[in-house]
Amino acid sequence: MKNILKFIALSLLVLTGVSCNTEYLDPNSTLEPDVVNSTDNLIKLINGIQQRWSSDRSGVLYTNTHISGLNTGELRLLNPGNLGENGLVLGGVNVDGGNEILNNIWTNAMLCRKEANTIINAADQATDNTELANSLKAYGLFYRALVHGTLIQVYERIPVEIIENAPFVDKSAVLQNAIADLEEAKSHIGTGISSEVVSGVFGSVDIENSVNALLARFNLMAGNYTEAVTAATEVDLNVKSTWEFDAAVPNALAFWFGSQNVTQAKDTSFGLPGSLMPDPADARIPFYVTAEDFSIPSPNYQVVGFYTDNLDEVPVYLPGEMLLIIAESHARNNNLVDAEIALNAVLTKTATTDVFGLGAGLPVYSGALTQEALLDEIYKNRRIELYLSGLGLEDTRRFGRPGAQEADAERNRDYYPYPNAERDNNTNTPVNPTS
Repeated sequence: MKNILKFIALSLLVLTGVSCNTEYLDPNSTLEPDVVNSTDNLIKLINGIQQRWSSDRSGVLYTNTHISGLNTGELRLLNPGNLGENGLVLGGVNVDGGNEILNNIWTNAMLCRKEANTIINAADQATDNTELANSLKAYGLFYRALVHGTLIQVYERIPVEIIENAPFVDKSAVLQNAIADLEEAKSHIGTGISSEVVSGVFGSVDIENSVNALLARFNLMAGNYTEAVTAATEVDLNVKSTWEFDAAVPNALAFWFGSQNVTQAKDTSFGLPGSLMPDPADARIPFYVTAEDFSIPSPNYQVVGFYTDNLDEVPVYLPGEMLLIIAESHARNNNLVDAEIALNAVLTKTATTDVFGLGAGLPVYSGALTQEALLDEIYKNRRIELYLSGLGLEDTRRFGRPGAQEADAERNRDYYPYPNAERDNNTNTPVNPTS
């Protein structure tokens, strides 16, 4: 990233408040008029959203990865003195509305959404150039959808409006809202992205492919399987879309994994039960996890993959996710032959045929051609291929894996309590889930 732009972008952010109350909007902010009346500053605000999302231990990339990873057995805690992470490891009643990680993901995601709303609402007044205004809106809509679609994987309900005492809506409504935002963004992208925006935003996020990838992801979660296949098919699997970093703003996951003081890989099971263990020959195991000596009883497992260097870029989505979305959608529609074809594309993919160098290098699927068997294999491959993507918790629920209060539980909570700060500021905050 360009440090000078990041510095300016951060200086433009409105950092007031921690709830979905009016503090997130604050029309009286002395900084906001300087943002909304300038396309240059709106572009810098887009860069600020990207930085807020992907950087720092309080950012959404770190917190989402750890909420899902510590819940579903992808990660282990090295130091229980990290109280937020420790609560997530313990799960159940040990997680409450005061948990630091839950407060951080909520606050920073809602601030990203506030800033995305600013861009969407200000674009037309900042310029008479329709292409430029629509290009700004496309980025704002992308990030707003990303916020909603990410938070609804952690919480049962969230607000989608920025108003005082905003009502909380259920998962179906949230995903519908996110999909509508992405469809609108796609329509703006279809008419052409302004060169002024292209030259000003951080170029690591490929907006066209990322919008289609999120459409595929959220349509799958919503049960819109035909639409999910269509969107996933439109993603160019040879194009990278990433969160990028530099020396001043490092890859927070790589930094903290490297500190050896917070979390590390739990083992090479990827949080899977004994019946779905990875094939030892799976090349994705050494891609993501290593150890000095695998032969000893309790190896000191370490995360590698996209997290070995502070400058490592982290994918916004992976090509394998798109293939597995196609496979799952076909399987759920009982198009079993097509599901097997997409699944085999993941199993046989090698490092040389994947733009990120991530491949399983395994034989084709040889199990039963039934919906149940295919879905089990697809789930298994999602947990391996998409390790530390933050999607594991949602996957355990969608695939009907044993929940927090069931025998042989594969997650320690089903959903999380709402932050105390939100409850203190919004009387519509629902009762916390019991598990």
